[in-house]
Amino acid sequence: MKLLKRIIAHIVANAVALYFISLILEGNFMIVGGIKGYLIAAIIFGLLNGIVKPILKLLSLPFVLVTAGLFIFVINTFLVWFAEYALDILDFESVAIVVEGGFFYYVFAGFLIALFNMIISWLLKK
Repeated sequence: MKLLKRIIAHIVANAVALYFISLILEGNFMIVGGIKGYLIAAIIFGLLNGIVKPILKLLSLPFVLVTAGLFIFVINTFLVWFAEYALDILDFESVAIVVEGGFFYYVFAGFLIALFNMIISWLLKK
């Protein structure tokens, strides 16, 4: 039961984080679909951060070490792109992540998502 509450808290916190990121990157990073869109995108990001990101970090460990951790930005950028792609493939009705403006906005969105996830994890541990 405690695990379920923690998962729900992460999903809601990620949805709120995605909302704030869409406000910060107004017009260049959007979640389409209202509250349902934010919750589905938060679930997708939660799955990617929980399953795919650790695998990518392990596989790219030499690059992470050589760049003193800066390669994590590349991984986060890839996760933003992959979340956008996954939502396109899963084809939820009127739910999408839209990133416009090029590579910089993927990097910036990835940075902000990592920052919000770090804050969320820190707050949920307390």
